Amino acid sequence: MGSIKVVALTKGHEGSLFQFMSRDKVSHFFSIYDLKYFRDRSLVWLALSADNIVGYLLEYGKRILCTRGRRECIIPLLKNSTLTEAMLNIAPHHLPEVEKMFKPVEPADKATMGKITTFLVMKATPDSFKAKLCHEIRELKRESAQELAGLLGVQLEQATDLLKGFAFGMFKRERLVSYAASPEFLEDLAIVRGVFTAPDERGKGYSKSVCSALVRKLLGEGKEAMLYVSRDNAAALNVYREVGFKETGHRFLGFTARKKD
Repeated sequence: MGSIKVVALTKGHEGSLFQFMSRDKVSHFFSIYDLKYFRDRSLVWLALSADNIVGYLLEYGKRILCTRGRRECIIPLLKNSTLTEAMLNIAPHHLPEVEKMFKPVEPADKATMGKITTFLVMKATPDSFKAKLCHEIRELKRESAQELAGLLGVQLEQATDLLKGFAFGMFKRERLVSYAASPEFLEDLAIVRGVFTAPDERGKGYSKSVCSALVRKLLGEGKEAMLYVSRDNAAALNVYREVGFKETGHRFLGFTARKKD
C-alpha cells in the first residue's frame, strides 16, 4: 500500500465516496444518511491511497465521530478533528489507533459491561421475518409526541424527531407503554431504533409486538430492517431474534471519549 493522503471532502470526491459506501450499506448506513440529508452538519475527511478512497472520518453535529476504512488511515484522519470530547462509532480493528488519541470514558449503551459497547448489527428480511403480533398496536404520528416524551423522559422536540419516519406503539388504558421507531431510512434499508417499554410493563411481550408491527411496515415499503444492539443486552437480543432479526457479521464499537493531552 502506498502513502496515505488525507483531504477534506469536496464536490469532486462525493461521487467516489458514495460509490465506496454503497458497496456495504450496512456498514455505512449513518454516513450515507447524514450526507444525503444533513450535509450542512457533517464534516468529512477522506483517506486516499493512489487517489483511491481507503477510509474516511465523518464528524456529525460537532459531537459524533465515525471512522471507517483501513486501520492505518485512522490516526491521520482523526488529527483533523478539533473535538476534545465525542461519541465514537468505529470498527473494532480501529480501537488500538483510536486509543492513542482518545480515552474511552462511557459506553454507548447502559447495558454494557465496561466503557466500550460492542454493537452487533442485525437485519430482518422478508425471508427471516417472524411476526409476533400478540397485542393491539397503533401506528404513531407526530401528534403522539407528548405521549412518547412522557414514556422516554425526553424533551418534546426529541420525541418529535423520533416520530419523523415510521413508529408504532402499544397503549394500555390510554397510556403509551411500549414503542419502536424507524426515523431514518434509505431507499432499500431502514434502521430500527428507540425500542423501549416502560419498566413496570416489561416481560409481557410488548416489545415483540411493536417491533413486529414496525418491521412489517418497513418490509411492506420495500425496505429491509437493520438495527444495532449491544452484545451485552440479552433481553433486547432475545426480542430481535424472535422477530426474525439475524446477525449480519458486522460489529462496531460505540463509546464517549475524551482526547488525550
